[in-house]
Amino acid sequence: MARAVHILVLGLIIVGIFTFSIAWKMTGEELSGKIISGAATGAAILGGELEGLELSVTVPEKYQKVQAGEMLQFQVSLKNIQKAGRHDIQLDYYIKKNDMLLNYRRELKAVETQASFLGSIKVPEETLPGIYEIEVEINEEESALATFYVKSSEFGQIKMYLIILILAIVVVGGLIIFELHRLGARNR
Repeated sequence: MARAVHILVLGLIIVGIFTFSIAWKMTGEELSGKIISGAATGAAILGGELEGLELSVTVPEKYQKVQAGEMLQFQVSLKNIQKAGRHDIQLDYYIKKNDMLLNYRRELKAVETQASFLGSIKVPEETLPGIYEIEVEINEEESALATFYVKSSEFGQIKMYLIILILAIVVVGGLIIFELHRLGARNR
């Protein structure tokens, strides 16, 4: 019986180490210095009525980590339109990872010589944790991008821990039953 208790304790220690290492990996991958803070600026448009326009996009610090299903907020800045007057521009917002499109939204804005505003787009529910890009394209000519991190939901983490815990209980229980059966066979 003492041996079964030893096996149980050893099994629980192994499961604890395994669970801790998985949790450590999940949080360690989160921000390994890959998020570009600040803005990425596209080159200025060289021709047409928006000549000289500079486009930039920034993800504020508060929104650099979002959960799947939430709205991503970002700052769009348009500067130095050389021709005076009101211009209607088309802005396309893309959420991408490795050139794979996850979501898209189009918006029309009227600007004079410069504008700065908050844009938003929903991060799809089924988005996996990791680093993604928000790309803003203007009149299908020029674009700028910034990165953000999609973190795993607490529900998803709890579900994963429950699965690991159930698996651990099954493994340790199987070891105990095996050991008890072996001890019973030896005593006969």
